[in-house]
Amino acid sequence: MNLNLDFLLEPPDFSVRGKLTIEALAPLSMVSSMPGKYYRCQPEPTNEMLYGMIENAFGFHLTGKTDKERDRLIKKISQKHKLEIQTSDVGFSSFLQFHIRISTRCIPDLIHYDDYWSRHAKHTDKRHIDGSRNYDFKAIPTLNRIKRKEIELNDKDIIEFFPQYYISPTPRGYIVPQGSYKYVLETSAKISKLLIETLENPISPLYLGSNDGWIEVFYEELG
Repeated sequence: MNLNLDFLLEPPDFSVRGKLTIEALAPLSMVSSMPGKYYRCQPEPTNEMLYGMIENAFGFHLTGKTDKERDRLIKKISQKHKLEIQTSDVGFSSFLQFHIRISTRCIPDLIHYDDYWSRHAKHTDKRHIDGSRNYDFKAIPTLNRIKRKEIELNDKDIIEFFPQYYISPTPRGYIVPQGSYKYVLETSAKISKLLIETLENPISPLYLGSNDGWIEVFYEELG
């Protein structure tokens, strides 16, 4: 899909106000920084999470080879309008930070709980072997032949028979919102119209936090 991002190079314009409403369809786990042994969930999405969610709706979530293009465009916008780039704790910067301001927030009551989350992990030693629930039966002769403490995943007799990642149960915090998150956005007439059109039929599934934190999003202009 070809994306026309020319409007992002236009001067920032915050003449239109709109209301963004987010309804959670599943428990949410919104982690804003690199976790340790526990994934701590915060009570509301960060600005970067909201921008990322809107970018997903627009189809702007660029990855892989387009990462460098993304970085160049963000830098170009920043230099052109003499604006500082805001980056999340995990290194995400949004195109939309220069064109959408989040001015008012309404946070619902929340139910908090902890659960185990299936984290994908990868190692090159026996931790990967021990942690993998499934592997090809063809690896069994090699596993029986050598001492387990000497096993390394980069051994050519082993690597092709194991998954690239193994599942590690990890404690993670979740919340269940007892209502909707509501925000007042300030943006340009062009982007406001794009928000109305796109959020009625988003290009990508919408979520907050982990990709199983499904949400439904509504936007309307305020008079």
